[in-house]
Amino acid sequence: MSKNIEQRYKDFVTNNFIAHDEKQIEALKSIDEEWHQRKKINFFSKLKKCQGIYVYGSVGIGKTLILNLFLQNISGGIKYHFNHLMINVHSYINISKDKGKALDKYIKDISKKNRIIFLDELHIFNIVDALLIKKIFLLFQKYKIFILVSSNFHPSELYKDGLQRNDFIPFIKLIEENYRVLHLDQMQDYRRLMLNQSKTYFTPINQETRKEFNKLFERFVDPSQIHIRKIQTKSRAIRFEKCTSNIAYCTFKELCEANLAHEDYGNIARAFNLIFVDSIPQFTDSESDQCRRFISLIDMLYDEQRSVVILAQFPINQLCQINKLSKEFERTASRLYEMTIITQKK
Repeated sequence: MSKNIEQRYKDFVTNNFIAHDEKQIEALKSIDEEWHQRKKINFFSKLKKCQGIYVYGSVGIGKTLILNLFLQNISGGIKYHFNHLMINVHSYINISKDKGKALDKYIKDISKKNRIIFLDELHIFNIVDALLIKKIFLLFQKYKIFILVSSNFHPSELYKDGLQRNDFIPFIKLIEENYRVLHLDQMQDYRRLMLNQSKTYFTPINQETRKEFNKLFERFVDPSQIHIRKIQTKSRAIRFEKCTSNIAYCTFKELCEANLAHEDYGNIARAFNLIFVDSIPQFTDSESDQCRRFISLIDMLYDEQRSVVILAQFPINQLCQINKLSKEFERTASRLYEMTIITQKK
């Protein structure tokens, strides 16, 4: 591994930004070796050029961290959140006069300035992206761009059970045959560790608690990667204005004042690993519908073993003042105590 990358990693450890992790170092070495090996292979070489690195594993284990470290040590590289790249691609094609050549021109233009592209949080949720992604990666190969990919999914698990998935299988084969696939599972979950060390239920709602709540969110996300995402339930799309592929920042109004059902909350829980819920009020008789939706939301998040950070007007044991829902809310309160980690006096 190059000394610059190794030193940068050590600096992060020294300054307590990360804990020393041998598996992260091994992954960095593998990426560095593949990059330098690629540069040695020429036209006459019998060795096959690796087209990129595909790093996958569960959330919070440092995939983005190590790929960022590598990219920052190489000139001529750029990082895209995968969602942002696809939005840009679709937009460029839509406004182009010659739509048949638009994608090729878009990737060619990128290649003129960048020899490495880091695609963060690759995931395929819709058929349009599923059918387009192989073309994009073949163009990366055509224009000799080295690709770094982070994902929560093994290539074979992408777009699982999606429409027309057979048409997506060639992309999986492309990755498995041309990319070095690194599995970073069974490592320390640094997001979980960060949550374990943090207060995650903030009350009452005031300037100080809101500042702490927002500051915790900022510790988990790269502001440049925040985007809009829609969660589909049958014919209804729920729009999230402030999220990454697995973290969402929502208001109570968005989640519980809208007419959402149990199925909606199930889809939300499956889409995000960590949800920040802003401005939960105290529930009185006039908010019984909102309270029922909140109960359903917490049930689904709990069942999917998701994490939640909450900013509420009152402590958990004072949230529900609706007599007819008091028994039902006892389960919700118990789950909130467990999910928000910091024990409060009941």
